[in-house]
Amino acid sequence: MEQKKQLPIGKIDFREFFSEDTPLYFVDKTPFIKELVGTSLFSSSANLILRPRRFGKTLALSMLQNFFDLDAKEARPIFEKLSIGKDKAFCDKYENKYPVISITFKDVKGSTMEEMLDALNSNLAGEYLRHAYAADMAENALEKERYARLKNGKGTFDDFKQYLALLSKALYLKNKVKPLVFIDEYDVPLNDAHQHGFFDAFVSVISGMFSSGLKDNLYVKGAVITGCLQIAKNQIFTGLNNPAVYPVTDPTFAQYFGFTKEETAELLHYYGLDSRMDDVRDNYDGYSMGQYSIYNPFSLVNFVKRAVGDKDAPCDDYWSSTSGNALLWEMLESCKENEELREMFEKLLSGGPVERITIDSTIVYSTMKESTAAIMGTLLFSGYLTVVKNEGNDVYTLRIPNKEVLSTFKGLVRQYNERLNKQAVPYLVEKFIDGDIENAQTYINDLLCSVLVVRDKDTSENNFHYFLAAILAMTKVSRWEILSQDQGRKGFADFAIVGTNNKAIIIEEKVAKDVDEVDKLYDEGARQIETNAYAEKYEKLHYKLYKYVIVYLDIRANIKKV
Repeated sequence: MEQKKQLPIGKIDFREFFSEDTPLYFVDKTPFIKELVGTSLFSSSANLILRPRRFGKTLALSMLQNFFDLDAKEARPIFEKLSIGKDKAFCDKYENKYPVISITFKDVKGSTMEEMLDALNSNLAGEYLRHAYAADMAENALEKERYARLKNGKGTFDDFKQYLALLSKALYLKNKVKPLVFIDEYDVPLNDAHQHGFFDAFVSVISGMFSSGLKDNLYVKGAVITGCLQIAKNQIFTGLNNPAVYPVTDPTFAQYFGFTKEETAELLHYYGLDSRMDDVRDNYDGYSMGQYSIYNPFSLVNFVKRAVGDKDAPCDDYWSSTSGNALLWEMLESCKENEELREMFEKLLSGGPVERITIDSTIVYSTMKESTAAIMGTLLFSGYLTVVKNEGNDVYTLRIPNKEVLSTFKGLVRQYNERLNKQAVPYLVEKFIDGDIENAQTYINDLLCSVLVVRDKDTSENNFHYFLAAILAMTKVSRWEILSQDQGRKGFADFAIVGTNNKAIIIEEKVAKDVDEVDKLYDEGARQIETNAYAEKYEKLHYKLYKYVIVYLDIRANIKKV
C-alpha cells in the first residue's frame, strides 16, 4: 500500500513540507510568485494582502522568502519539482537573486507596552542575527549601536522605528542588490494594543517602521505585507505612496490563499475521502473571491486528518474555535443600540443574505463600532462574512460563508443573550409565580426587542425556544432549575422551571403565522399540557403548579395561563 504523505497541521515553514524523512502534503501555490512579480511586487511601495486568519498567509511568505532569498539556494531543488520550476527563464532571472528581510508580528502580543516591547525584541531580533554579516555596513556610531541592540534583543521603540530602514540599507551596501521585505500578520499587535488601551502609542511604532523603511526608501526593491484587516490606513499606509491593497473583495491572487474547489477535491481523493465532498463544501467552502470559491484550508486539513482514521467523522468547527473571536463579540454588542444592525444579523443567522450593504473598506479601531458600514466591513475582511454580489462603490450583498462560521455566530449570540439577561432572571420567574401575565409578557417582549434571536431555518419554534432558554439560563442562582424538553408521561414540555420550594412552572410554546391562529394555539398548548401529563410527576410530589402557554407572533410573546 502506498505510504501517504502526512498532513501539515500547524506547519508554516515552506521547507518543512519537503523533508525526505516526513514529506508533507503540499498544495502547489508557486504560480503566485510569477503573478506577484507580474502584478506589482516591484512597482508598488508595498503590497498589502488581506486574508482571514489561518488562510495560508505565513506559508505563502515563507515560500516567497525561499524563492527570492540569495541565502536560500538549498531550496532550489524543491522549486525545480514544482510548477514554477517549469519556467526556467523566470527562475534564472529571479530565483535567489535578492537579500530578503522576513519578519512576522504573529507572536507580538502583550497586555502592556512593556510586554509588547519584549515581544517585539523576541520576534524581530532574528533577522538582525540572520544578517549579522551586514553589521559592518553601519556608517556611524549611532547606527552601529542600534544594530547591536536590535541584534541582541535590546531594541527600544525608537530602534524599531528604524528597523527596516537600517537593515535594508546595510543589506544593500553589503550585497549591492536592493532587498525585498516580507512582513507577516502586521495587525496582530495592533489588535492587542487596541484591546488593552495603548493603540495610539503603539501604532506610532509600526507607522514609523513602515514610513522610514518603505516610503521613498531607495534601498528596498519591493515589499509584501499580510494581515486580516486594513487597520488605521491614515496612520500607517497613507505615507507609502499608494500601496497596492488586495482585500478579500479583490479577485487578484484569490486562488493562492485557501484551497480552490479543484484543490479540495484532489486532497480528498488522495486520502480516499471522495464521498465527503458534499459535507466539506457545506462546512468549509463559501468564501467567494472573484471567480473562485475558496475553502477554509485550516479546517479542511484538520477534518481530513481526523477523517483518515474515521471516514464518518463529522465536519467539526476548527477555524472559528481558535483564537480571534473577540472582534465578533464586540460587533455583537453593538447590536444592542443599533436596530439596523440587529435586523441584519438576524437575517444572517437564518442562513440568508443581507442585500446592498455599504461597507467601510478602511477600518480604524477607534471607530470600527461606530457605524454599520465599519462593523460589516470588519466582519467581511475577518472571514465571518463573504461576498454574494459586488454592487460597486463599496456596496455588497453579503452572507455567512458556511456552516462552520454560522455555528460560531449562533454560539456567541447565545452567550451574549445569556449575559444580557443574567441580571434580571429572578424577575421573570417571580411574575410567573404571581400570575402577573402582563408584566411577564412585557418583560419578555422588551428583551425580544433588545437581544438577537437565533433563527433556525428548519423549525421556527426553535428560534424562540433558544431565546427563552437564554433568558432562563441563570435561574439556578435563584434556587430554580430549568429543564428544557422536560419529560412528562406522554411527551416533553418545552420548559419546566422547578424550585426547591416545591413550586413548578410548566411552559408550552407555540408560534403563530398570523393573528387568527393565536387563540387556537393557546387552546392546543393547554390541551398538550393536560393530555401529555407534563405536570403529572410534580402533582404526585405535591408541588404547587403554574401552567402557561406562550404564543409567539411576529417576534412578540403572548402569554396565557392554563
